Amino acid sequence: MTSETPSRQVASVSRALQILELLIAAPLHELGVTEIARGIGVVKSSAHQLLSTLASHGFVETSAGSGRYRLGVGLMEAGAVASQQLGLGPGVLPMLEALVSEVGETCSLGVLVGTNISLLQRVEAQSVLRVDLKVGTRFPAQTSAIGRVILSEMAQEQRDQVLEQMNLPEHERQAFLQELDKVRQDGCAIVNNIPVEGIGAIAVAVRPSAQGPVAGLVVAAPAFRFNPEAWRAPLQRTAAMIAARGIRKF
Repeated sequence: MTSETPSRQVASVSRALQILELLIAAPLHELGVTEIARGIGVVKSSAHQLLSTLASHGFVETSAGSGRYRLGVGLMEAGAVASQQLGLGPGVLPMLEALVSEVGETCSLGVLVGTNISLLQRVEAQSVLRVDLKVGTRFPAQTSAIGRVILSEMAQEQRDQVLEQMNLPEHERQAFLQELDKVRQDGCAIVNNIPVEGIGAIAVAVRPSAQGPVAGLVVAAPAFRFNPEAWRAPLQRTAAMIAARGIRKF
């Protein structure tokens, strides 16, 4: 995804979108006006005006019980359309369910949003002890298997834009680039104990033919059950089936 330079952004639109990002990231996905004002760096009255505008378009709403703000139905509709356009909507769930049945562990489909990975679809394994993350969860691309596999196969210009946003020290940036080179050569990303302690994950890219990655498909499991070599082929096969749905590039 490309991003506009700060000088071309409209401040009020940027703050309204920051509100949505705050609500997505909030533990219970609900926040009060004071918390939102503090989070976007404006006075309470300005935050209230922005929230009223978003509410009038259905992008946020107030919780009847608490009076706090949460994401609205309008945003759900927009998300459903976007997922469908990308080929990452509910239609992929039978493929994920088949993958979980084969490997016996939880699998997820995620995309790059800024410098983070956002989980779009997820199917849980039946095991009592499993990785417990929800759709909509975000975590840093740098430390996640999905993030690494997407970045490894991005066009250099796009990858450089994301790395600039990460603002890594030069030595850390160079080490990360070397890691991405290895991921690209291996055709998958394998991480252990990051971003969740005691968890291993293996991810492959989901991409149309001859195009860059659109998403990443990951299987994650507790370290004592982690078996990436056995899961690589099923992951790649499922990723190819998802890509065949006609996913367009960001």
